[in-house]
Amino acid sequence: EATVAESVASALGGPDGGLYRDKADLNEGRLAETYREQRAWVESIDKWREIAEVSFVDEEGKNAISVYMTLPGVQDIPPNKVCVWMQPTALEVRVIDLAGENYVWLARELWGQIDPSVSSYKIRRDKLSLKLAKRSAARSWDRWEKLRRI
Repeated sequence: EATVAESVASALGGPDGGLYRDKADLNEGRLAETYREQRAWVESIDKWREIAEVSFVDEEGKNAISVYMTLPGVQDIPPNKVCVWMQPTALEVRVIDLAGENYVWLARELWGQIDPSVSSYKIRRDKLSLKLAKRSAARSWDRWEKLRRI
């Protein structure tokens, strides 16, 4: 029985990585289930640098906001190094270890409300693209003047 238990433990995650050795490590920040876990993870990493080049377009016909964040080389890091947390009135983006730097963009209060369940993001060449779906109750003529209220 001991031999069987040892071989099972080894297969699941022994010194050689076991069955999951070819899988990328998941980033703890992306797995944070609560705000407290998210804050603890953020505080565990030193020196955050603000993402400087951010632009957006209010896509009237699609009832969405397209956001573009310029991050040269972002396509070359593992996807689990990009953390995007969306809430109805807030947005937080964190990129870890991109050319030796950690980046952040934070909107504690967005210009309008979004629907996080249908919003998304994609890693593209040298940029991060976000599609923020406006909350369904938002009037279609409500135009966003800025991304952040404050």
